[in-house]
Amino acid sequence: MKVYDRALFPAPRDLFLESWLGAFSHVSKLYTENGRTRDYATQRPCLTGYKIGPLFADTAEIARALLAAVLPSIPEVHNAHEVFIDMPQPNVSAFALAEELGLEKVFETARMYSDHEPEIDLNRVFGVSTFELG
Repeated sequence: MKVYDRALFPAPRDLFLESWLGAFSHVSKLYTENGRTRDYATQRPCLTGYKIGPLFADTAEIARALLAAVLPSIPEVHNAHEVFIDMPQPNVSAFALAEELGLEKVFETARMYSDHEPEIDLNRVFGVSTFELG
């Protein structure tokens, strides 16, 4: 998983991932292929409702399957909660999936870089890990 994550995040974050994916209140689902973790998603509570992130997948079909795997873990009162996914604008497939699922835009942010844009494949980032931690 570390190699897969490194292609989608501009810095090594092995310890962060270990803690994030296994945190008590987080539910993470992994997609494996030939015994290797490829794609994954994490659902977690936030101040209001729940957030999905990261949601990293090679295809929209896998992203959809991962969402289907993590969404049922939201408590039964999920109808009273909102679910948020922070999607990067360049990923057209992510926004098509959001539209298919009936999600709507709540707010927008801008990606800003101090030196250069990192070489990551945003077409495989269906949901960023978190804005809260910077």
